[in-house]
Amino acid sequence: MEKIVPGLYDWDTTEAVGYIPQVAHTYAYLDGDYGIQNEHQLSMGESTCGGRAELAHAPTFDGGDALLEMSELSRIAMERCKTARCAVQLMGDLAVEYGFYGAVWKGDPFTVEGEAGEAMTVTDKTESWMFHIIGDDTGKSAVWLAQRVPEGHVTVVANGFVIKEFDLTDSDNFLGSDNIYEVAERAGLWTPGQHMSFLEVFGMNRGHLSTYVNRRMWRVLDMVAPSLKLSPHSDIWARNYPFSVKAEKPLTVADIETIQRDYYEGTEFDTSSGPMGGPYGNPARYDPGTVDGMSHPELMSGRFERTISLFRTSYSFVTQSREDKPDILSLIWFGQFTPHSTVYIPVYAHVSKVADSLSRGALQTMDRGANWWAFSAVGNYAAQWFKFTQPDVVKMQKKFEDAWFENQESVEELGVSIGGYGGDIATVGYLTDWCNEQAADVLDTWWKFLDVMMAKFRDGYIMQDIHTETLSPTKIFFPRWWLESVGYWGEPATGGSTAEEAAKNNEGEFANEIVWDEEPKEEKKSEEKKEEKKEEKKEKKEAKKDGEVEPKEAAPAAPMLGAAGPTQSGGHSGIIFASIFVGTIMGAFGKTYLDKRNANYIPI
Repeated sequence: MEKIVPGLYDWDTTEAVGYIPQVAHTYAYLDGDYGIQNEHQLSMGESTCGGRAELAHAPTFDGGDALLEMSELSRIAMERCKTARCAVQLMGDLAVEYGFYGAVWKGDPFTVEGEAGEAMTVTDKTESWMFHIIGDDTGKSAVWLAQRVPEGHVTVVANGFVIKEFDLTDSDNFLGSDNIYEVAERAGLWTPGQHMSFLEVFGMNRGHLSTYVNRRMWRVLDMVAPSLKLSPHSDIWARNYPFSVKAEKPLTVADIETIQRDYYEGTEFDTSSGPMGGPYGNPARYDPGTVDGMSHPELMSGRFERTISLFRTSYSFVTQSREDKPDILSLIWFGQFTPHSTVYIPVYAHVSKVADSLSRGALQTMDRGANWWAFSAVGNYAAQWFKFTQPDVVKMQKKFEDAWFENQESVEELGVSIGGYGGDIATVGYLTDWCNEQAADVLDTWWKFLDVMMAKFRDGYIMQDIHTETLSPTKIFFPRWWLESVGYWGEPATGGSTAEEAAKNNEGEFANEIVWDEEPKEEKKSEEKKEEKKEEKKEKKEAKKDGEVEPKEAAPAAPMLGAAGPTQSGGHSGIIFASIFVGTIMGAFGKTYLDKRNANYIPI
């Protein structure tokens, strides 16, 4: 096999860790870290979900007995299934027979628990399903459950299980393993006669960090069904949110891309506003790290809002599975890097070759031939002055995407008509050339866009008119609230709320219990400093009376703004919207490529 990224770790040379029986015929599909869409319009999105630590086990290649994990299960389903119902049943049955393991199985307990389960959003031309899976108590099998999404409804999964009550006798709406109750009882997670919620029995209790999951659920459901006026606040299990809601209007691809790009704009949780966004409203909230001696427990005791559009995203996508279109028009709108900084490029699943710029690159080294790096370069540069630069990014996104939406029908009609004369081969050739031209155009334009952005936004100025004799740039400067907070006109404002105030703000019907120190150390120090300053002022007044000269205070130091680039790390999230779904998937394996497979092998 050709080495994908020469000079780096050899991901491409692997050894089989196990085998399952092969089938007579397999289907072609496109994948990234997980299966995305196959030749029959079967589509999937993935979301790693927190699960019970008792059910997290090691794989066969690390001393355990479990053979299969989610990426391989999704690919096998892509190879063998035409429908969503087939896919969820196959993935579940294989995991029960051969064992399932999560993305992490050893190390930090919080991380192991957070990576123990998986969810897949699975859709075809007529049905959509939500699939959940986790290991069993023996480490040799699995527990799984799937629920059908009602017609016209939207459901969302954001790193936490969402199926609650279920009825396996209702096979029209539920599918699952026969061992759910047995494993739950054996593992001490459930007692016969008790209420059974898959989420609460098998899911992870994140405590005060449950907003990491639940807030994104609320945001999606609220955006598609605002008249329900769902509360953004919930208990740890999100009991006040339904499994799905009926969309109040037909959703277009553009609507779903807007949801993908969301960071709570216009809400009280908007990460582009307030002190944490900095003076220029950067919506990114970098992952906690042990800086300044902060311990892991200390870091985990706090939290940021987790946005839908995440700064360390490797790729996200929207798929179209359409009953009124031939399978040869299976379509993926594929965006690399952070959703609010990317362009969703059309890629038909039947292309004979994925564009080079979409199928190359690594997170370890800059590659100007990779779309991911073009988006990353612009996104990281623009993040410095986000509220000023983002309108330019949005304008460029719309330039491409609006044109594609406008021309989509004519492109597809022409492609199918060509096939009428030359068969599918001619249609595939046309669609391949067209898709690859779009990707190449975006790559070239986005690097040029970086040059424009660097010339327009720099050194605290915005160069708005470059055709005048004398340059008259606009000064970016800093907003008043930020200047006041850093002491531009005097002493910095103390800012922030006390522990008691924060606890009061957290009160409510679904508030989690938080235990605060009776007298926080920092607050105590602040009071002591106030007393010291009072004494100093008193002494100065007394000194003035005695004829002493009071020294002038030094001017406050100029405020400094530091920006650090984001660290790319593993993690996954996904959302399904009935027959059109979107999955946001971060690269856990260091690669950022889109791959074409027509599998006739089955080593795991």
